[in-house]
Amino acid sequence: MNGMDSNILVYTLNKDLPEHEKCRKLLMSIAEGNEIISIPAIVFMESFHALIRAYKFKIEDIKKRIIAIIDSENINFLNITLSTILFAFNLSEEYNTGGRDSLIVASLLEHNIKNIYSHDKDFDKINLLNRIDPINIH
Repeated sequence: MNGMDSNILVYTLNKDLPEHEKCRKLLMSIAEGNEIISIPAIVFMESFHALIRAYKFKIEDIKKRIIAIIDSENINFLNITLSTILFAFNLSEEYNTGGRDSLIVASLLEHNIKNIYSHDKDFDKINLLNRIDPINIH
């Protein structure tokens, strides 16, 4: 099973970004049942924040679209617990990664998920995880 980073959702939901089409195809493939993925709770809030604040989408529109993704039967929603946060602190310290990225990784690793769809090269620092970049898949 694979996980997913926030940037993939942001690219999927923002048609104006050059990465949109490849990320949309990935999410459509998941929606069609070709794969089941897991997404940490923080990813949904980070995507929501970016789309509202940086790209100026309307809250109501993004909320509906993200809830539709959350409700997909092919997406596992990963809750964040105190142990996830403590694990993220350790990952951040060991790999010099930011708090949100560390929390995403901790959440995935707690569920034995070792692959993440992401366009963010910062995940490459963490040798416990394999980054799959859908933008660079031909």
